[in-house]
Amino acid sequence: MTGDYYYVTVDDAGEVYTVSTAVIDDLNYSLDDMARLDEYPSIGSGNLVRETITQNGETTTYDSENEEQAEDIAAVAGGLGAVTLTEAADYSVEDADLAGYGLDEDTRITVEAVYTSDDEEQTLTLYIGNENGEGDRYVMINDSRIVYLISDTICDNILNVSDEES
Repeated sequence: MTGDYYYVTVDDAGEVYTVSTAVIDDLNYSLDDMARLDEYPSIGSGNLVRETITQNGETTTYDSENEEQAEDIAAVAGGLGAVTLTEAADYSVEDADLAGYGLDEDTRITVEAVYTSDDEEQTLTLYIGNENGEGDRYVMINDSRIVYLISDTICDNILNVSDEES
């Protein structure tokens, strides 16, 4: 760097050029800037049809048609609606590494949310793994290979777990 310019060369051709620091700044990206993250649907109590949670071989279902579960549906829909897929822990996880995140088939929690979008039923599968020790849990969606971090609080809402239970 010299002042407001950098010296650059192309393919070691022997010629040296000067370019503005603004050009170099435009080329600086982090992996987070470059990664294409998954899209997450808009889910809330108005369009959540059913949520099924499978954990340790046991299944719990919350159905919007069941009036006795209205409070539970509101809680889980609130959790599902608060999810943002913005922080990735691993951009392309290998099967051998899933256990380290608690996302292997034997230990993960599977959440299947059926919701309506444009008057059609859609299904989101969310896999919830271990806590990372910093207030977040490892999560994957559908058939994605990206491991995301989502707050424990949001995961507890999705799982309809109260503070006393967690």
